[in-house]
This record gives sequence, C-alpha cells and structure tokens, in this order.
Amino acid sequence: MKTAEQIVINDLLAFQSDDGEIFLKDKRMIISSADAWGLLRKDLIAALGMERAKRFLVRHGWNSGVNDARNLKEMFEWSNNLEWLLAGPQMHTILGSVFSEVTKLDVNVKAGTFYFEGIWHNSYEAQQHLLHFPHHNQSVCYNLIGYAGGYSSEYLGKKVIFKEVECIGKGDKQCRYIGKTVEEWGDEITDELVNYEEESMANELDCAYRRIEKQKETLKLGSKIHHKLTNIVLEGKGLDTLAKTLGESLVCSVAIENPNFDLLASYAKVSEHPLFSLRALLKSSNLQTEQREMINKLVEDRQTIEFTLSSGFGNEHRLIAPVILRNQIFGFVSLIKDEAEFGETEVVALERAATVCAVHLYIEQSTIETEQRMKGKLLDELLNKDVDPAYITKRLNYLGYNKTDPHHVFLFQLESNKELLSKEDEDNRKGLRNKIINLVTIRLQQAGYHCLISEKIDQVYSLVPLKFIKQQRLPLKQFGEYLLGQITDNTPGLKVTLAISNVLSDITSFYKSYQEATKTIDVAKIRQKDQQVVLSSDLGHVGLLLNARNPEELETFAYSQLGQLYEYDKKNNAELMKTLYFYVENDHNLHKTARLMNISISGMRYRLRRILELLDMDCMDSSRKFELQLALDIFLVLGKLELD
Repeated sequence: MKTAEQIVINDLLAFQSDDGEIFLKDKRMIISSADAWGLLRKDLIAALGMERAKRFLVRHGWNSGVNDARNLKEMFEWSNNLEWLLAGPQMHTILGSVFSEVTKLDVNVKAGTFYFEGIWHNSYEAQQHLLHFPHHNQSVCYNLIGYAGGYSSEYLGKKVIFKEVECIGKGDKQCRYIGKTVEEWGDEITDELVNYEEESMANELDCAYRRIEKQKETLKLGSKIHHKLTNIVLEGKGLDTLAKTLGESLVCSVAIENPNFDLLASYAKVSEHPLFSLRALLKSSNLQTEQREMINKLVEDRQTIEFTLSSGFGNEHRLIAPVILRNQIFGFVSLIKDEAEFGETEVVALERAATVCAVHLYIEQSTIETEQRMKGKLLDELLNKDVDPAYITKRLNYLGYNKTDPHHVFLFQLESNKELLSKEDEDNRKGLRNKIINLVTIRLQQAGYHCLISEKIDQVYSLVPLKFIKQQRLPLKQFGEYLLGQITDNTPGLKVTLAISNVLSDITSFYKSYQEATKTIDVAKIRQKDQQVVLSSDLGHVGLLLNARNPEELETFAYSQLGQLYEYDKKNNAELMKTLYFYVENDHNLHKTARLMNISISGMRYRLRRILELLDMDCMDSSRKFELQLALDIFLVLGKLELD
C-alpha cells in the first residue's frame, strides 16, 4: 500500500540506458531543462501572443496531468483514493517543476465537490517568465494550473479548474492556487474556460497571423498619434493641446494629472466629482484590497493599469499610465470611458502619450530651472551689500523687474529635529525646498508677476511684490500661514518658520531686508513659541537695534536692567513687570495705571514700592527712563513679558 509521500523517482521511471529510453509505466518520457522550456514559452508568446500562448500551455499541462493521473492510478496500490490525488502535487516536486505545499483540501467524490488550495514554491514557470519578460498583470504559471486541473479532473470524474490567485510572475510574494469544480467556481471562471477548448495548431497560427496584422495596424496608429503629439511638443504647445489631440484620435476622454492626481489638463468629459477622484479614493478607508493592489502597480511598479471607479452616478473606466521623468513619477495620463473595455490600440497610444508628456515636462522643467538659476543668481548677488547698483539695475531690467516696486522679503527657514541627518533626511529637506520654490513661483506667475527666488541648504528666500499681497485679500500673516499650510504636510522631522520683512522700497537694498528677516527668525527662536509665521513689523523700534546687534546681546542688556523683577514675577507668579510697563506707558500716572490694571490705589502703591526695592532705583529718574523703557520693550518683543 502506497502513500503519495512515499513515492520516489525510482518508483516512477524505468531507465533503459542501453536503448536511450525512459518510461513511466509504458509511456516514454524525456528529461528536459527548464531553460529550454523557458525559451519555448518565450517563442510561443512572441508568435501567438500572451493569451493564445496561455491556451496552448494550459492545454499541454492539462493533457500531461490527465495522463499522469491514469498511469499513477494503475502503477500503485494506494492506501486510499486521496493518496492517488496527492500523488499529483508529489509528481510536480519529484520532477523538479515546483514544490507544492497543500494548505487546504476538502474533497467528496460521491457528492462531486472539490476544494484544493495550496502554495507553489520555486515555480520554474514563474522564474522562466521573469527571465524573458517583466512582471505581467496576471498570473503566469499556465502549465502548472493546466496540469493540476487535468490530474484532479481525472480523479474526481468531472471537470476541475485551477486558478492561480497569487503569482510571483505578476509581482506577488508567492504563487498560490485554488482548485474547484466548474460549478463551484460559477461565473468567476467563465472567462477561463476558453483556455481548455481544443484547437488545432493551424487555427492557432491563423489567429497569430491575424493578431500580427492587427498589431501592425495598432503600431501604425500608435506611430501616427505619437507623431502628432511630438509635433505639439516641438511647437511649444501645452498639455491641453496634448490631451485634446489624444482624445480626438482615440475618441474618448483624457485626463492628465500630477503625482497627487490633481487635474492638470483634460479633454471631453472628465468628472471632477470626488467619487470619481483617485486622490479621494486613496484617502478613503473604503479602499478595497484589489483596488489598492492595482494602484500600487501603477505607483510603485509603474505599470499601465485598467481601473474602474464606481458610484451612484455610474461607472468611470480608466486606462492609466504613469509619466516617468528622471526615474520619478511626474504625473499620470488616463483614457476614460463610461462603458466598454480598452484594447491594445489604446494601451500603445496611451503609453506613447505618457512618453511625450514626459518630454514636454522635461523641456518645461529645464526652461524653468534655467530661468530660476538666472533669477536665483541675481538674488544671491543682491545679498552682497557692496554690489554695483548700476549692474544690478541692468540685470533687473533685463529680467523685466522694476527695482522701485515695493516688495516684502519672504524667508523660509528649515530646521530639523535631528542633530545628524541621514541621506533620507537630506532628500526630504531638498524636496521641501523644491516644494516651497514651486509653490511661490507658481502663485506669483499665475497672478502675472515675475518671481525672484533662491535657496541655501536650510533656507528659501524670495522677493514678493506688495501689489501681489494686496490682491490676496488676506492679512499678511494669514497669507503666510496659508502658504505654510500648502507645503509642510507629510514632511516628518522638519520645521519651517516663515519670516516676512517690512516693505522694501528698492530691490537693490535687498540685503538689509534679508538681514531684517534673519533677525526676526532669531527673535522667534529666543521666544521659544510655536510660531510658524513671524513679521518684522511686530518688532517695532527694537527692530532697529536688531540690525546692529544680536538678539542675545539685547536680551542680556534687558536682563541687566530688569532681571531681578523678571525672576521675582516668575518665582511668585506676580505681575510687577507688567505693572511697571503700564506705569511707564501712562507717563507715571498712578490712578490711570490702577484703573487700567483694575487694582486699588493702595495695591498700586504697594506694587511700586516693591518694584523700587527690587530694582534699587527711582523709576522717575529721567536719566534711567529711556533705558527702562527700552528694556521693557525688549522683554516684550522677546516674549518674556505678557500683557494679556
């Protein structure tokens, strides 16, 4: 009595070396290399196409499985019929095709029910496919599923179909299969049944010929569309013209989107409803596993995919190809239909369109980078306080700037919460700088303004016209907060502070306003408040001193004047410094200050006596009045004096 696990190759094959023959029972066998089968598979796919080659390989595997099942049934006395079934996977392992691990088995021959699930390890078929082709969009172990189906059908006495639900050949981590009867599969297997119908090789070759003719027409149309789109780029026309030409040629809607699936250009009917937005779908918690896998293929594997977005408004069928530039995804091109599937013509045309879009973006990006380098170099030259004004004026005129137009200096300061930066951190910092530059440049260009902007390792700085700020109809600080809200998402470990200078009336004085913004950043650090946007105008007359001295020096001066008062308030949770500030602001008017602070006259007198004791000075002394006022203002600017 035999079990499947007990079978070894010597039990199966009879070697007659003198005659050059090997037999399985009375059937002659041959030993062939996996590489030879891989080349045969490659040639079949090249001659017949993937679908026709799949049918050929499935039927070959099916017939092999049927024959092996019949031979093995007669060769051994099995301990039970189930062992005869399990001998099929064992044959795969013994002959080197694959190691088959059975994970679930539920078979009832009398009832005609069948469920067989397992994993194929080291599939020769998947390995050979990847030697000659990239990852396919479907499973590729055609011979193995055919063999398993043929063997199992012979065992059960009715048709069993195996389906490979995961496959290394399409990018999965393993090859996993499921086998069920046709009835148990239901509609799920209908499209696969055609692979098991017998067809002559003559018919196959005839179909291959027709397919080649169709491919010729497809390539001809694809080349024609590619030529049209290339001319559009050479003529300097934009993405809207590209989308229109592609849509008219293929008679469908077209969408060109950025990497975040924001619409850049479109043709015909392109829904902007959130339910038809891939961007909205990606943020949704309702994203199905199959949908997520498809999007991963598009974004991570950079494959063209066919995707359907469904809602109560109907369906939107999309064929989507990534636009690859400098080995990065710069966007996506989609063909859109309400009904019907996409054919090979659309796939070829779309992928060529994606290539042309990449060329267009490359030209556009190169132009922008060249212009930006010129402008950035000019802005960097303005940082030299000794630069020749006549030379700068000439350069500004050449680039279309009026040097006397009022501007603000926007200084974006990047800070990391890590002392040592990794390569990934440096890339994040570079990416954030690029995001800031792109955002500011685009906003200004859309409003019809030129943009002078440049960068350092941890800074991006730009001149922003006062007219542009007024057009935003937002307070200056609120507009700055809006900008930061657009750029600081998804940038872990990096903090951005935006300092905005006072109005600069002459661009050639950029150096002074840049220094002003830098000092404002320094003050923000000393304040140690979580402020993302700081204005130089908030510094008041202390800002004048900041241009001459470091904030730390001013803090030292203020502390030398009012340090004891400051420490007393902090230790006792008192308000003596606040009282002194309002007392000085109200020209030493006792009653007015008491009313303002809502305290009694006696309470006010007590506070003043305590202040005099701590400071050991006369607040009325005119020689000390200016120093006292200045120290109070410095504490106020540095955030160490709260008046609320």
